[in-house]
Amino acid sequence: MKNPSAFLLLLASLTAPLGAQNPPPLVPAEAKDAMAAFSKMLQSFTDDTNNPLAALGAQKPVGAGELKAMLPAETDGLRRTNARGEKTGAFGANVVTATGEYGDGEGPRVQIKITDLAAMGPFGALAGFGWMQSEVESEGDHGYERTSTQGGFKTLEKYTNATRSGTITVVIGNRFIVEVEGRDIDPTRLQACARAFDFAALDTLAKKPAGE
Repeated sequence: MKNPSAFLLLLASLTAPLGAQNPPPLVPAEAKDAMAAFSKMLQSFTDDTNNPLAALGAQKPVGAGELKAMLPAETDGLRRTNARGEKTGAFGANVVTATGEYGDGEGPRVQIKITDLAAMGPFGALAGFGWMQSEVESEGDHGYERTSTQGGFKTLEKYTNATRSGTITVVIGNRFIVEVEGRDIDPTRLQACARAFDFAALDTLAKKPAGE
């Protein structure tokens, strides 16, 4: 912004009570200090330690690089062709994700996405609240949707026959969500791709005391 003092004056005029006299103009030094304080405040909102949900049990999520390292190099013979990790959020409540893509584009394609909801505290558990508390079994000509288990963890599996695509979702420790999505793939191979993932490693991480 080329003229921060003008911005601050405009902000003051918009928030002043009706009938109030116009505030005295800020001198350049005052405007500079105000903008610096505002920038510092915004920076603090991105710090995990300022998470307003900390009192409810929220924890600091793992780093994007650490989560990305948990993506397998291949899954059921499909080599990983791309991987990325990222952190998004505000006010300290940051969500970390890692996504891996598998397959060369001429056959089955699989995407594995890991999401760490540690910073959401108890609200992270709501991600799988519905199906985690029930049994789902629905099958027809178009495909199926059902709950099952993968690596000892409850899963929600969906598959569409017409598009030969499906997803397998696993919630671990009320914190991590793993989504295995496949396209141009049959159900048995999609299940094999899910079995290739190390869910136990995420479960161990979820059980670590905060701060370790």
